[in-house]
Amino acid sequence: MNAQHKQFSARINRIERKAKAMEHGSEAKLRKDGLIELRPARRPLRRFVPVRLVLALIAAGIGYKVFLLISMGEPAYAARLAELSDGTTVNQIGATLMQIDPVTRMLTDLIAPYVG
Repeated sequence: MNAQHKQFSARINRIERKAKAMEHGSEAKLRKDGLIELRPARRPLRRFVPVRLVLALIAAGIGYKVFLLISMGEPAYAARLAELSDGTTVNQIGATLMQIDPVTRMLTDLIAPYVG
């Protein structure tokens, strides 16, 4: 393969990549020399961060807190949080996230009579 053929193949590959990226839309930009250039549109953040996954993780975290609160009891849970808040920075962040919030309290009060 000679050099001209390699350059041509590379140019074709660049054009195909740009065309594939522009399938989801494009933005027109005016360059300094007056030429209008089309660029692939930026994808919104929600395409990179699946909303359902984030909601599922939040629900799982709250469910875990409710499970711990029901199984340990509130005094033991509060004692464990106090231990965590005296630890390292990571432990303090964990203690802050694991504190009993209104949603956890409501779900615990709702579920606890049925669990025992």
